Amino acid sequence: MKIVVAGGRDEADFLIGLLLMGKHKLITVNEDMSYCEHLAAVHDDISVIYGDPCKEYVMEDAGIRGCDIVIALREKDADNLEICQMAKRLFAVKKTVCTVRNPKNVEIFELLGVDRAISATYMLAHYIEQASVVEDLVKVMPLENQRVLVNEIRVMSDCPAVGQKIADMRLPFNTIISCIIRDAEVTVPNGQSKIMAGDRLVVMTTPESQKEAVKAIIGSEENDK
Repeated sequence: MKIVVAGGRDEADFLIGLLLMGKHKLITVNEDMSYCEHLAAVHDDISVIYGDPCKEYVMEDAGIRGCDIVIALREKDADNLEICQMAKRLFAVKKTVCTVRNPKNVEIFELLGVDRAISATYMLAHYIEQASVVEDLVKVMPLENQRVLVNEIRVMSDCPAVGQKIADMRLPFNTIISCIIRDAEVTVPNGQSKIMAGDRLVVMTTPESQKEAVKAIIGSEENDK
């Protein structure tokens, strides 16, 4: 498939790594020059476009017309909606996917034509509501012929991650901390978010990176019991 990844950084890295494993043809559009340079240096088999993916002429130049999927990962929900609607209406993209920070936007965006709006907070709220967030939760979600593992990990006081900012942690490739549950509050972290004892982390990773990811957070798999 021909897939466009618009915006993002950590999430984009994670997705790009997975999608390349599936042999998809990728186009990335990002207005962060340093990140574009990083992608171009790391991946020689993707098209890297520097520019604002909310701009029609940028997406036209990127060659997204008729692509199979556009994935919008900008920080602002409104930007992601704009990208998805533009992709469908102006460039005949078959499917659109975006992330949203405000969980209330999930249903609204899908009513407005986005094929799939994803909110980690929204998903976690449903897990909690259904009493399905339990210790050692491991859920496997299919992504084409690959798998994404979603692990909920409890951080104890003696874990190496305690007191560290996410940006400073040595997490393996294809791993992101997508949510922090702290005192019944659910937050979507960024690189400056600090891990504290008692946190429950929702970690997305691949089967190949899972063991190393768990070790980076808690020191050993046995501690998460």
